[in-house]
Amino acid sequence: MTGVTVIGGGLAGMTAAWTIRKLGVPVRLLEAAPELGGMAGSRVIGNRVEDHGVHIFPAWYGNALRLVEELSIVDNLRECDNFYQLMPGEFPTFRTFRSLFTLGDFVKDIRSGVTPAADRLLFYYGLIDLLAQRYEGRDESLHGFLHSRWYLTDTAIADIEHLFVASSAAESQAASAASFRGSIAAFSRQPGRVRMPKGDLDTWFIGPFRRRLEADGVEVRTGVELLEVSVDGDRLGTITLCDGDTVIEEVNGHVVLAVPHGRLSGLGRAVTRALRPPHGVDELCSRPLGALHVYLRRRLPGLPDEHIRLVGSRHAITLIDVGQVWEGHRTTLLNCVVGRVARLAELSEAEAVKVLVEELMGYLPVLTWDDIEHVCYQPHFAEPFFAPGPGSDQYRPVSSTALANLHIAGDFCAAPAGVAGMEGAVRSGLAAAESVRRALRPDAPRVRIDDIGTVSPSAARGLRVALAPVAAAVRLLAKRPRGRGAAATAGHDLDGQP
Repeated sequence: MTGVTVIGGGLAGMTAAWTIRKLGVPVRLLEAAPELGGMAGSRVIGNRVEDHGVHIFPAWYGNALRLVEELSIVDNLRECDNFYQLMPGEFPTFRTFRSLFTLGDFVKDIRSGVTPAADRLLFYYGLIDLLAQRYEGRDESLHGFLHSRWYLTDTAIADIEHLFVASSAAESQAASAASFRGSIAAFSRQPGRVRMPKGDLDTWFIGPFRRRLEADGVEVRTGVELLEVSVDGDRLGTITLCDGDTVIEEVNGHVVLAVPHGRLSGLGRAVTRALRPPHGVDELCSRPLGALHVYLRRRLPGLPDEHIRLVGSRHAITLIDVGQVWEGHRTTLLNCVVGRVARLAELSEAEAVKVLVEELMGYLPVLTWDDIEHVCYQPHFAEPFFAPGPGSDQYRPVSSTALANLHIAGDFCAAPAGVAGMEGAVRSGLAAAESVRRALRPDAPRVRIDDIGTVSPSAARGLRVALAPVAAAVRLLAKRPRGRGAAATAGHDLDGQP
């Protein structure tokens, strides 16, 4: 039987290889880096295993969580109940925000004091208003949506923007409102607990995944780089690979390209014209999302062991003290996501670390430079994350192409609005496997791909209309005109773009 070569050993490529092999098709998986996992993996830096960032599995990551079940590694994840919010000058007092499972959770969040209750109510009304939008065939920036709403205060806008920036790489001006709506709808429909690995992702997810691939007969090779491809009529002709010092040119059967969209563009017009749609992949954008791992010589007192959002953080920092929950750690290890890492692009690594650590110290006064044993800073300027921009969905390619033996995978591929990241990668790997199935095993059952839940714009519109008088009254209670002073009162940063 014709075999399949999957090029790219990130989560999309691994999922494609896993699913294609279950069809009974021979598969080999090639990755240029020393290890698999890509942006969902880890690297050894200074004899330490460092994650690419902080990784979470929300309940709506249906395909990713089903993959976890198939790999029999459900016990490698832990459930998280709370999100903690730390205001400047309030340590060790944290405002607790539970996942919204009940009306009581909602009331507790409103009364948490992270922002004034009126602004927090407007925050939620803004999300309802976003869910009421119909974005079929149109889109706008998240910034444009927020600043066109009559009822939103600057404090409520900053709250929504931080919610987005802390979990993505884009500021609101460059973010798709339709995409943000999709993720909010998914969270609304499936509001279960977030899960996190019990240690670094390579040990608890990617490593076990690789072992299952190899045990099932997938040939896995790392250190093999794709140099170029050729097209012969309606088929992919040859692929040229570099394996160490050896350059190999091969005539192949079916190929799954599970590489970043920028790498895909670099393969030339013969390939990009074969994509569906045949134009636009060059319009897709990725942006850096930074990671800062701070190893301490002691355990800092007073820190919870779940997500902490630093309210008003200039660099949109969220963090977790994974030293409390990861095996083998007796001291604090702060794993931080730096949402606005682009602001540090002109600084040296030492200067950027100093800025970020001093910001942490501003929120955690018990932290001193003497406490710090080691810092790992990964700005990922050369390894950006796909960030759906306004109108980008029309450019995201489907997994099948006009070349009969070429298939595409990656979190930038076509998906319901709001799907990117790990769920997008897994979903695209499944879609690429389905494209291969149609070509090589049309007799086999379709590859299962679960869609995320959504919220009807009509239902949300009805709720928006019903609550409009409440929103108007609350807006008057806020007694805060738009302007810098409003957000400054709540400790929010309103500086411009990086």
